[in-house]
Amino acid sequence: MNRSHLPLAGLRAFEAAARHLSVTKAASELCVTPGAVSQQVKLLEDVLGVALIQRKGRTIELTDAGQVLQPQVTQALDMISLACDAITRQPKLRTLRLTLLPTLAEKWLMPRLARFHGAHPELDIQMMTSFRPVQFDSDEVDMASYVGTHLPPGISGIRLFDDVFMPVCSPKLLENRAPLESPADLLQFTLLHSVSRADDWHQWLSLAGLPDAKPAHNLSFGNSSLSIRAALDGMGVAMVQRVYATANLADGSLVAPFALTASSSKGYFFGWPTNQPTGPAFELFRAWLLEEVAAEQP
Repeated sequence: MNRSHLPLAGLRAFEAAARHLSVTKAASELCVTPGAVSQQVKLLEDVLGVALIQRKGRTIELTDAGQVLQPQVTQALDMISLACDAITRQPKLRTLRLTLLPTLAEKWLMPRLARFHGAHPELDIQMMTSFRPVQFDSDEVDMASYVGTHLPPGISGIRLFDDVFMPVCSPKLLENRAPLESPADLLQFTLLHSVSRADDWHQWLSLAGLPDAKPAHNLSFGNSSLSIRAALDGMGVAMVQRVYATANLADGSLVAPFALTASSSKGYFFGWPTNQPTGPAFELFRAWLLEEVAAEQP
């Protein structure tokens, strides 16, 4: 087909509808009405002389012709988008924007980030922390953290580590106190909690044979990082993810009185939209993440 006759509006409408398998979602992405999307797709079909989409109740399916056309149009639009970024938003190709859970940012990424920055000082990194789920369609974010058994539909990512947790405390907490010889001895200490992980202590104590245990005192904090800080200050025994306490256990500022660990089926991830166009900063950081994770595998 002659380039001057290419129905570009129809191709954009078709590509969005085909990618989402939804006229409504395509309309939301393109900031038009569903009727406008349907009309543009119909005009494209008239020009090509072949059906591209067929309705199945409230959903849509691609015809054989639509399945052939969609990946080609998606690739072409992605290439156009990248080319426009290269000439009009050059700084964004050097910028990596992250939104992470606070403790993940402080206890996992920050101790490692100097290695990445040292290897790529030309890249700019914008890191924000939040408990709010990221909306990639509206937030200016390249990657975000996820916790769960799997990533949501439409999100690709890297599993950083498993959810394994254990009790830790400062050595000074045990000075002039009865030793922690058995899990039951914990009940004489203040137990430190993260409110977002309220069941961790119960799960660990149950594994230790104390499902009905009632500790003498409890202190709760807004996140695991604050629990670790309280443990370092000798305020009690904290239940924390093992990976977050690795550095403190290595330098002796925290000790693990028992080898027993508990775990869930959840994992911690860095994720991004599957169909998101990427730039050099993103690709370099993703490759570095894979190296970091691989290096820590047993």
